[in-house]
Amino acid sequence: MQYLFFLLLIAAMIAFGALILRFFMNRAIRRVIKTFREKDALDPANAKTKSELGLKSSAETRFTDGLFKMRDYKPYIFDSMFQLAIIRETEDGKYYLSEQTLQSSNLSKFA
Repeated sequence: MQYLFFLLLIAAMIAFGALILRFFMNRAIRRVIKTFREKDALDPANAKTKSELGLKSSAETRFTDGLFKMRDYKPYIFDSMFQLAIIRETEDGKYYLSEQTLQSSNLSKFA
């Protein structure tokens, strides 16, 4: 009986952790989209650099960033949206959000 309770407790903790992770990821998606919209980086003519947007990719984050403060999921979301071509790069290394691609993606519910 104790083992069953222990297994149920562990399963509940894993489920709770998954819900928390989903919450933070969804919040990061909304924040990245909001950042591009606030900075009006929605087409190649108005594209901005990562520093102008206040964003960075996961390759630019340090391992210790998540150890001493709350983990920032925006770099991982930035990379994922870039791979899905929702965020696009211009020839001069600036980035913009493709609203059309966003609307046709699974992330359209965050738009």
